[in-house]
Amino acid sequence: MQAGKKKRRRRGLVLVLGLVLATATSAGLWSRLSGRSRPAEGYQLTDVRRTDLFPTVTASGRVESGKRTVIECEVQNVAVGVQGQRLYSGYSAVLLSVLPEGSLVKKGDILAVIDSSNYDELLRVQRIAVERARADLMQADLDHQIAQMAIEEYRGGVMKEALEDMEGKILLSRSEHERAVERLGWARRMKEKGYVPASLVTSELFRENQLAVDLTRQQSALNLYKRFTAPKLILQLEGAVKGALVTLEYQKMRCQRHLDRLKLLEDQVALCTIRAPHDGFLIHANNSDRQIFIEEGMVVRQHQTLFYLPDLDDMEVVASLHESIVDRVRPEMRAHVQIEALKNRVVEGHVTSIAPIALLNWRSDVRNFEGIIKLSNPPRGLRPGMTASVEISMPRRENVLAVPTEAVANDDGHDFCFVVSEDGLERREITLGETTQDMAEVTSGLKEGEQVVLNPPDEMPGDDSSADVPRSPVAARFEPAPSRDKLAATR
Repeated sequence: MQAGKKKRRRRGLVLVLGLVLATATSAGLWSRLSGRSRPAEGYQLTDVRRTDLFPTVTASGRVESGKRTVIECEVQNVAVGVQGQRLYSGYSAVLLSVLPEGSLVKKGDILAVIDSSNYDELLRVQRIAVERARADLMQADLDHQIAQMAIEEYRGGVMKEALEDMEGKILLSRSEHERAVERLGWARRMKEKGYVPASLVTSELFRENQLAVDLTRQQSALNLYKRFTAPKLILQLEGAVKGALVTLEYQKMRCQRHLDRLKLLEDQVALCTIRAPHDGFLIHANNSDRQIFIEEGMVVRQHQTLFYLPDLDDMEVVASLHESIVDRVRPEMRAHVQIEALKNRVVEGHVTSIAPIALLNWRSDVRNFEGIIKLSNPPRGLRPGMTASVEISMPRRENVLAVPTEAVANDDGHDFCFVVSEDGLERREITLGETTQDMAEVTSGLKEGEQVVLNPPDEMPGDDSSADVPRSPVAARFEPAPSRDKLAATR
């Protein structure tokens, strides 16, 4: 009986304890429910409203010159012929002096001096060859003049004199023949009368025939001279003139060739002194990969790049545009360039061109395009290679629905906001349009007058997933993209 009483007493104690525990639990729960706060309490909120946006895109860049002259070694390998032998200047030369890199130069300043001793010797030999060629040219010109005078002499003197002599002889022979004919007639009349013997008639007849033959021979000689002898001599003299002219032209070309070679050698000697073609900022064309460093004593070759000479009066900025914004940038858009080396000085400019092909980066899948920003008034002290931040102004967006960029989050490529509703905080996916550094245009997903949470924490109440809430890449769009020099440095 005592054991049974103990069991009943234990059961009663357990029941009492259970009632007390249930009562306490219910009281605590009721206390919490009655004193809980509203769902959005404790968060910073902002209204969804309409406003005007002045969107911009930013990028990093580097200062370059719009006019950068590449200065090469222009000395050439030149050969000169001397008495059947060839003398060469060589394929390389030694750099005797070099202006320090980074020097500000004016047009005509000496940048470097190359050893010209080989060209000096060739120049001396070539000057001798030029004098010899000039003497041969003078002789050829004299021979041509003599040949021309010979043909003029023949036509105007010798041939005319010969024709007059032949014609005079013919006239004299014709006169003598006519007298012989008259004497023959007189002799025949006197013979008929018996005054002269028959032998006299025979003698006069022989003389008349002899003079007739002589007249015919002289007339034939005149015709032969006019038809063959004179034209043949004229052709020979004209041939001599043409031959002398050909020799003269050859000597002219030969002399000109020697003069051209002399000018080439003089130019090579002058090119051994490298001068600045315009004002600028001197940069040595060093190449550490190929162990090429522009310095005194180095051997330079033809067409080797020695210097770069940017024009400091024609400066521009090469901006690295991220692939997500490059399609929004157009030529003639205004830009503000902040030069970091000049105490963050801001310079006005405009977009002139955008590269159609992205820069290659083997260490990253991100692609950037180069855009050229022309500076309106480049400040003094601007140097190629300086870093800059570029802000490009986009077209104005009027009366658009917008929220602060801090209110936008992103999950797996989808933008969303936490919107205040009657039941608590609602995670709502949105679609963004243009963005600025402070505001983001919302094209769908929100209504004017709604409230959204600013800077939502990693975990929001009422969110079924316990995963972290990633930040939106909206703000990241304004972060400068790495420049080409920084990308190259990471390779």
